[in-house]
Amino acid sequence: MALPFLQENLYSVPQPALFLLDNRLEVYLWQGRQPDDAECTGSAKIRWDMERKCAMETALQYCREKNHKRPPQAYLILAGAEPLTFTNIFPYWERDPDIKLQGEAARNKVTLVKDALSRLSKTQYTAEELLAKPLPEGVDPLRLEIYLSDQDFQRVLEMKREEFNSLPNWKQINLKKSKGLF
Repeated sequence: MALPFLQENLYSVPQPALFLLDNRLEVYLWQGRQPDDAECTGSAKIRWDMERKCAMETALQYCREKNHKRPPQAYLILAGAEPLTFTNIFPYWERDPDIKLQGEAARNKVTLVKDALSRLSKTQYTAEELLAKPLPEGVDPLRLEIYLSDQDFQRVLEMKREEFNSLPNWKQINLKKSKGLF
């Protein structure tokens, strides 16, 4: 999409959506409205997290390809929390009053794509983090056990990972349910 970008280009497509915008100085990855946890199934959440991860990896690769010696910064922008540096690349921008944020701080928060990708790609969590709700970003709610360290795995499930993996699927599920990991 060529300049000028229009706000309606972002908000008129089915949500959630992802857009990569380059204003020649910085690169922005705009992330559209996410469905609430109540209206989003586990598989839809997993798919959305994977799409976001791929988009973040693409944004970072785009920056490296654009200038391999000094790649531009890539910023993650959330729908409804667009900072002034982002909205200034549009000829006109109108705040959407329907999008609820946690205060003005959320609106002005700027996140680097590399930091967001690092959080989304985290592969190990404590048992306490996995037993708490909501789950951390990027965690597959159907496979919580894969994020445990070997020590936590053995403490929570009372067996080694190899023993668990040798169990029939229905036994694995029942064990995970009994331990709150499903």
